[in-house]
Amino acid sequence: MAGAQIRVDDREVLAAIDRVMRVADNPAAIMADIEGYLVFSTQRHIETERGPDGPWPRLSPRTAAKRIGRRRRGYDHMLRVTNRLYSSITGDSGSDFAAVGTNLVYAGVHQFGATIDMPGREQDIHLSTGRGRRRFVRSAAKRKETRRVTVAPHQVTIPARPFLYIDDTDRAEIERIAADGLRREAGVE
Repeated sequence: MAGAQIRVDDREVLAAIDRVMRVADNPAAIMADIEGYLVFSTQRHIETERGPDGPWPRLSPRTAAKRIGRRRRGYDHMLRVTNRLYSSITGDSGSDFAAVGTNLVYAGVHQFGATIDMPGREQDIHLSTGRGRRRFVRSAAKRKETRRVTVAPHQVTIPARPFLYIDDTDRAEIERIAADGLRREAGVE
């Protein structure tokens, strides 16, 4: 998983995994169950648009306006316009680990936030020449005026919207999965 990966050093979760390692004859099956839950939980974080510290920051009005006309509109479904990130969440497990992550390079920008330097540029804008107030139109519009404008260098700040994390609900569920796996290994169900 080259895109984004978080290594969790959580005492409660690691203690539950340590108990599994000491007792279970086949810890890989339990780790596979934990992996499945981690994938589900990470996708749920994206669906609910919440990080470990609460709701994600809203999209900027400009970004929301760009999204109007697409399948998902405005401020809704922040990281799911194309579902590419959501669908790329995968897991991996072995006899001594369970992991979740994505191979998308841009996932790190969403997880940690970023400031992007945009270079200056020149571009054409197209304005209507019809009645009423002037507005931007497509380059293919029939009645339009084209102007060459200069856009100054600027920065774009993308706030962090963390989706790879383990919260209290996840900790409790991982411990439950480990306990159920241990009971299954011991033949007590």
